[in-house]
Amino acid sequence: MEETLKQKYDRTKMWYNSAQKLLMGRTIENVWWQEWDEDYPEEGTGLVFVTDKGDAFFVGMDDEGNGPGALHIGMDEKRQKKLKKEGICTSCLPVGVESNSSYKNMWLKMHGLDNKSWDESGHTELEEVKDDS
Repeated sequence: MEETLKQKYDRTKMWYNSAQKLLMGRTIENVWWQEWDEDYPEEGTGLVFVTDKGDAFFVGMDDEGNGPGALHIGMDEKRQKKLKKEGICTSCLPVGVESNSSYKNMWLKMHGLDNKSWDESGHTELEEVKDDS
């Protein structure tokens, strides 16, 4: 049975209402990359973010979550130029970035602290990791 115009409209409205209710007015509290599927490490890592309501979102390649997907960015040219001067990528947040735990472990190893846990090294948040160069 073919979907009627009303059914298609109602389904589309549900998606718009869902996105607006979940995302509008929210503040992103944390962002990281994590292994997409521990059983299939070849799928790489995907971007995850958590809002002030505690909702976690991840960018997938499709609506079934079959693998990670890149988050593409659109912005005005003036803002893009400013961010690029700060070394910020302004085109897309890709798949395959080191996972959060791998990123922390790299920092610990670079600073000769790889025999300590993240908390023991004096760091409690990922934001504290800075490139010393």
